[in-house]
Amino acid sequence: MTEPRHTIDAARLIVADLESGQRQRRRHFLPALAIVTLAVGGAMLMMGLRPDLLAQPWWQLVLQCLLWVLCLIVFPAIGLGLMFPSRGVRIGLAAGAVGLTLAATLGVPHFQAMGADVHFHLGGGCGLMITVYATMVLLMGLLSGAFVQRRKATAVYWISAGISLTALTAITWQCPMTGAAHVVPSHLGVAAGLMLGTSLIGVFVHRRGLRKVGRQVERA
Repeated sequence: MTEPRHTIDAARLIVADLESGQRQRRRHFLPALAIVTLAVGGAMLMMGLRPDLLAQPWWQLVLQCLLWVLCLIVFPAIGLGLMFPSRGVRIGLAAGAVGLTLAATLGVPHFQAMGADVHFHLGGGCGLMITVYATMVLLMGLLSGAFVQRRKATAVYWISAGISLTALTAITWQCPMTGAAHVVPSHLGVAAGLMLGTSLIGVFVHRRGLRKVGRQVERA
């Protein structure tokens, strides 16, 4: 009598491994999301929100809330491998984020009434605050290992976009100036520079993590 043959279902094992990896990433993502939300929200409340926040056009408030969802949930989830949108959806998200950012941050130019000196000081303060917010979220990402969760280097750019967009949206809810002469250099320009900087840091950390894993595999 022959013994029954035990076959290995490779597809089931792969699916189980992927699901296990996603559960592990989700366990890291949710606490990190809560910490970032509390840290950024607490800092915003301590320094004060813009007095005309709720007086903005309703559609602009909706766009700003959509930006919060993108920067805190959607972009990090893609970077961490919790969401796998198609290439077309990813391109749409990236292009849509640019359009949403411009529509949500630019408005009626009030800065002329404040004078050039006030604009200069506010511009420097906004740039500094965006840098502080981005640095704070970046440090949390580094400590949580967000940049080394996936082998694909493109994941780094989604996380970096989430970091810079978080800082930009935070200052949008604090600074009442919406004119292009202030917002473009002091908000959008600084955020773009920070995205480049965080991407470079993320790529460096990602590559170092891959090399470390490779050495461990060789030793094994």
